[in-house]
Amino acid sequence: MENPYIDWDAKFAEALKLNVPEAKFDNFAFSGIGGSGIIGDIARVFFPNIKPASMIEGKETLLAVSYSGNTSETIEDVKTALQKGSEVILITSGGILGQFAKEKGLKHIIVKGGSQTRYSFPYLITPLLKIVSERTGSKLNLNELKEGVETKKQEVIEEGKRLAKLIIGRIPVFYGSKLIGIAKRYKQEVNENAKYPAFYGEIPEVNHNEVEAYVHGYNIHPIVLLSKEIDEVTAKVLNATVIKGMFDSDLKNVSSLMMMGGVMSIEIAESLHETPDKLYNIPKARELTSNLFKPSSIL
Repeated sequence: MENPYIDWDAKFAEALKLNVPEAKFDNFAFSGIGGSGIIGDIARVFFPNIKPASMIEGKETLLAVSYSGNTSETIEDVKTALQKGSEVILITSGGILGQFAKEKGLKHIIVKGGSQTRYSFPYLITPLLKIVSERTGSKLNLNELKEGVETKKQEVIEEGKRLAKLIIGRIPVFYGSKLIGIAKRYKQEVNENAKYPAFYGEIPEVNHNEVEAYVHGYNIHPIVLLSKEIDEVTAKVLNATVIKGMFDSDLKNVSSLMMMGGVMSIEIAESLHETPDKLYNIPKARELTSNLFKPSSIL
């Protein structure tokens, strides 16, 4: 298949044109899971005070992201937030949540659908950052998201391919502190696209426990995403492969590093003769989860 990550510059350009509603409250919470959930992790690079939906008390703006619009856990969070008197802004391509937003007059953004959530990162992260940035008066230049995957596209692609070659035949463990969301996404990309085991850990926590596992951790490949001095400690202790952003801008580094991880995972999938967008076990897990929540009757 054609690599679904290398056109992210065009996707960011489309996403930057999206109109977003104004948030009512200064306090933000986030709901999402899987590929949609990573949006909250990445948003906290720029806005650390965005809290998880489980901490909603009322009078917050819940940013609920579900690319499909049918994610049971997110539907449940939306229900709880509304019951507690919080505002909800939905980012989705449709589904149950998209229909509910239109019927109930909730603020929402409908993004381009028909793809896998993990391929659609630009459509989900851009409007969310725009909503929070406008409400908080932040001076984020969101055009830098596009520039991060455009100005050094070939270098990003080549680095992704290099990482894939280092990983094949070993089990990668991705580590990060400020960039823990990207480490988590790298793990998920390898799992979903390549159907291959991968894990992640948060620095500095792993320095107090997990690093000892490498005494008998055969065939494990530690990879550290550098953003703080403490990351260098983990990298040195584990003699890890190091990934560093190519730019001085956090926005550019986020978009380019996320694209790099996607390219890496597609390369691994191809080496294993796997079809990246084919899913074996996730649909079954979704069905069983849906039976628990019965989302069609929740809202």
